[in-house]
Amino acid sequence: MKKKYQWLILLAGVVLLTVSNAINFGSENDMSWLQKTSYLALLAMGISLHFSTVFLIGKWMQTLLPGLPFTLRRTLRAFVIAVPVLTVLMTLTDNGLRQFSDHPVYDWNWQTVLLNLTQSAVTTIYILGLAEAFYHYDQLNRSEKEKEELLRINLHSQYDSLKQQVNPHFLFNSLNSLSSLISIDPQKAEKFVEELSQVYRYLLQSNRDELTTLRKELDFIKSYLHLLKTRFGEGFRVNIDLPEAVMQDLIPPLILQLLVENAVKHNEISTAHPLHLSIRSQDGERLVVSNNLQRRKIIVPSDKVGLANIIARYRLLNHPYVEIRETEDEFTVILPLIKKQVS
Repeated sequence: MKKKYQWLILLAGVVLLTVSNAINFGSENDMSWLQKTSYLALLAMGISLHFSTVFLIGKWMQTLLPGLPFTLRRTLRAFVIAVPVLTVLMTLTDNGLRQFSDHPVYDWNWQTVLLNLTQSAVTTIYILGLAEAFYHYDQLNRSEKEKEELLRINLHSQYDSLKQQVNPHFLFNSLNSLSSLISIDPQKAEKFVEELSQVYRYLLQSNRDELTTLRKELDFIKSYLHLLKTRFGEGFRVNIDLPEAVMQDLIPPLILQLLVENAVKHNEISTAHPLHLSIRSQDGERLVVSNNLQRRKIIVPSDKVGLANIIARYRLLNHPYVEIRETEDEFTVILPLIKKQVS
């Protein structure tokens, strides 16, 4: 809790006590209006001094014994110090106010001392309770922020690790395809190399950015899809249906490449059993990427790097919502489209 709010809460207590004393003091008719106003002003100053003194003692103990495990020890030490200090301050203030209002000063006896100690103890418990409540709130808030920061650092670490795994995997598959094309169709192999160079140019550039426009990502994915079409022919079919209105929306770069690669990796692809990939918009707010499911007979080992990468990157951007749906016939990933901030 911000310090100004802490002091405002204490000030509210001062006002409350002053007002209650003002009501009791209203029956005094032997003083002028100016004298009564001055008396209440001095009373408010005295209460403020009492509150702030105990509160500062509590804060001092929090610096000497920081941390939630020391709450009881810290509070007891502050109480032992604050009660006698507050008793002296309250006695001096009360005597001064009595002299100001022509009331008799204290008749010192054990009953008076006990009354002052009791009032001091009750006030001290109240103020130290507030001080500890503020302290616990600040500590819990700080703990949550530290957890969020640690999570962010951990996700960054995971993301960096995932990037190192994804790009070499993609290069390995591309080189395998190129190797097959060279002997079968040199012209297609040359075109393949051109598109591959375009793809890797984008890969190298996009790894430096957290976000890219959907238009740029689509320009890249078309080159990437050309590589796959060259490899699989009519066995790989793509339908892209995106309105112009979403083209300037933002997504993390290489998201589409990861989803396409995931679909190709785990499904049978042939002319007889083509893989249908769809990229479309939902309500202008989400990007939907889906493919029909026709699992390979030989199960391909999966470490789920692609999906983990996508989820981690959206969490880093404080957009944790990535919906993954799987039925018997279709696999779908729904991604939020991030709107550009209008400056």
